[in-house]
This record gives sequence, structure tokens and C-alpha cells, in this order.
Amino acid sequence: MTSAAEEIEPKTDETASTQRGRRWARGLLVVGVIAAFAAIIFFGFRWVEANERVRTARDGVESAGRLLDVVEEDVLVVDAAVQADITSEIATQSAEAIEIAGSVTERLAEAREMIEASLADLPEEDVPMAEALLESADAREEMMAEAPVILEANVKAARAIPFADRALEELKAAEELVAEAAAEFNKHTEAGVRASSAASVKAEERLNEARSLLTSATAEFPEADYAAFTGYVDAKLELVSLSKKIDQLWLDEKIEESNKQLDAYNKRDTEVVAMAKALPGSVRDPIADAYESITEEAVQRYFEARSRARGAGDRVEELRDAAADG
Repeated sequence: MTSAAEEIEPKTDETASTQRGRRWARGLLVVGVIAAFAAIIFFGFRWVEANERVRTARDGVESAGRLLDVVEEDVLVVDAAVQADITSEIATQSAEAIEIAGSVTERLAEAREMIEASLADLPEEDVPMAEALLESADAREEMMAEAPVILEANVKAARAIPFADRALEELKAAEELVAEAAAEFNKHTEAGVRASSAASVKAEERLNEARSLLTSATAEFPEADYAAFTGYVDAKLELVSLSKKIDQLWLDEKIEESNKQLDAYNKRDTEVVAMAKALPGSVRDPIADAYESITEEAVQRYFEARSRARGAGDRVEELRDAAADG
């Protein structure tokens, strides 16, 4: 027969073991719950973070699109200046467009950077619009990079043209006076020879003015080669000087010496006529040639970029229309 204490003791061990098991179970349950909550919080945070990145990316693309829309007006101003005919009136327009191009470039770069920063976080359905806007920004940025070369040449050409045109006017007036001097001399009268001398003095003044104007044209557009024209003017000045000498010899009654100088004059005049025939077809040709040489590559790159910009712009409009219809 066992005592009461002996009967109770085994039950106490079993009860303690059961209680310890229950505590472990509760502990595991708590840990599991905590882990589940932690997972929910973690993945929830990741979900919120991902959605925030998408929202930020979309905002960035939309902001870039608005910036491109705003800057387009200035792009068109620069484009109009680039395509303007080269006349003496475009200097101011081109100079202003150069400044605008610099400002536009900065804003286009800002738009491009906003899109580039957003691309990685955009949903797949938003990527086509972002890429079209990026192409639009890139192409317009390239246009603005090439435009200053063209516009600076526009400015130089526009400033040089008036001097060149006036030089031609002076040269034509001088040639008329030279012809007048020859006609007066051929009268072989004292009055006629004196009139010849007076006409030669005026011709000399006009020729010197023409040369000065050609120098000014070259100063405005240093790449323009006016050597042929200035060489011709110098030759005409030489003829006028010889004509004045012939007139004076005739008035001094040194007829034989006057005739010898006249032969030299006629020979030189034939050479000068040949020089005139070899001149460029227009007094503006040296400006046009220099302009083409300076701008040829920039013009090609500009219009290639312009074509890309137009295509990208059309694509953006198509996508916007599709989104509005959807």
C-alpha cells in the first residue's frame, strides 16, 4: 500500500510537463504572429514604396512633358531664325535667337534628365510615352546645340552684306566716272582734258570708298575672301592714277610723253578688263561661300535632328490622343 505523498508525486511531474508544453506552444504562436505581422509590415512597406516610386516616376514624366510643351515656343523662334533668308535685316533676329537657344538647351536638358531618372520605375504601359518624350527632348537639344553655329554665321553675313552692296555701288559709280574721263580726254581739247582730270579725281574717291567698304565687309565676316575684288579695285586705282598723269602731260603740252603713257594705260586697261571678267558673279558670293563652308556640317546635323524632333513630337501627340480616347 502506497502513501498519499507517493500517489501525488507522479501527477505533479505530468502536470508540469504539460504546462511547459503549453507555454512553448503559446511562445511559438506569439513568435509566429509577430513574424506574420512583420512580414505584412515589410511587404506592405515595399508595396507602398514601390507605388510611391511609380507615382514619382509618373510625375517626373508628366512634368518633363509640360516643360517640353512650354519650351516649344522658343524652339520655334530659334528654328525660324535658322531658316531665315540671309539678308541684312536678320542680324538682330539671329543674335536674339542665339541667346534663346542657350536658355532652351538648359530647359531641354532638365526635361531629359527628369525622364531618364523616371524610366526605371515606370510601369510598362507608361514607357512608350516616356521614350517618345525623351527622343523629343534629345532631338531638340541637338538642334539647339547646332543652331548657334548657323546663327552666328547669319549675324556675320547680315552685317557684312550692306558693306559689300555699298562697295559695289561705289565701284559702279567709279567705273562710270572712268568712262566719262576717257570720253572727255578723247575730245582732245583743253576743256575736255580738264573735265577728264576732274572725273578721274571723283573716280579715285569712289574707288577708295569701295575699297574701304570691302575692308569693312571682311572685318564683319573674316572668312569671306574679297581678295579678287580688292585686287580689282587696286588695279582700277592704278589706271585712274595713270589717267591723271596722262591728262597733266597733255595740259603741259608734252604730247609725245602723254601718248606713251596712253599706250601703257590701254595695255593695263586690257588686263583690268580681264580681271573684271574673272570676278565672282556677285559681290555677295564671297560671303555666301564662307557661310556655306562654316555652316555646311552644322546645317546637316541640325535638320537631321529637326526631322527626329518632328517624328518624336508626332509620336507624343499620337500617344496623348490614344490615352484621351481610352
